[in-house]
Amino acid sequence: MEEFFAYVCDHAHAAPWILFVLLLLAGLNIPLSEDLIIITGGAIASTCIPDHTTKFYLYMYFGAIFSAWECYWLGRLLGPRLYTIRLFRSVVTPKRLERLRHYYAKYGLLTFIVGRFCPGGVRNALFLSSGLTKMPFHHFILRDSFAALLSSATLFFIGYHFGKNFDTLVYYFKRYEHGILAGVGLVVLAGLSYFLYTRFWSKRI
Repeated sequence: MEEFFAYVCDHAHAAPWILFVLLLLAGLNIPLSEDLIIITGGAIASTCIPDHTTKFYLYMYFGAIFSAWECYWLGRLLGPRLYTIRLFRSVVTPKRLERLRHYYAKYGLLTFIVGRFCPGGVRNALFLSSGLTKMPFHHFILRDSFAALLSSATLFFIGYHFGKNFDTLVYYFKRYEHGILAGVGLVVLAGLSYFLYTRFWSKRI
């Protein structure tokens, strides 16, 4: 892990652009985690280029914004044809579209705030459906820009403080490595057991 961060820091000058492009790819429904990208940006900023933290955050913020615009215009321009495209049909369905319409009408801006903190599939569905339902683009910009400010700042802050305390985390990980790995193994084993029980065994009872 230390070697990985050392390599990243050596190339930190290119990191904002690289992560910005990854955010744009996420907007095309490529399976990349926007949350993880922004958290990584925060960690790199605090660990490698703390003097450029504000600039780095702006790359993350506008990357998240433009990523949402991509989704919006894909939904607006392609319309119902999205249901037949493999890359999007698992994200946008008529049932999900109707549900999001209901949320827009009932909760307005809150729909975008909650949606921004949801995983990629739900987030992209929100943006695609905004285009599909032909929400006025200026309304979309106003609502999503505010929601993106909240979510990106929160995620970047988490990543920044993770990176700032990286040496301490590595120290404790090395000190309690066996116990941590054993705990992770138990959690994975418990999750697998629960999955197998609910999927197969409980149906026999």
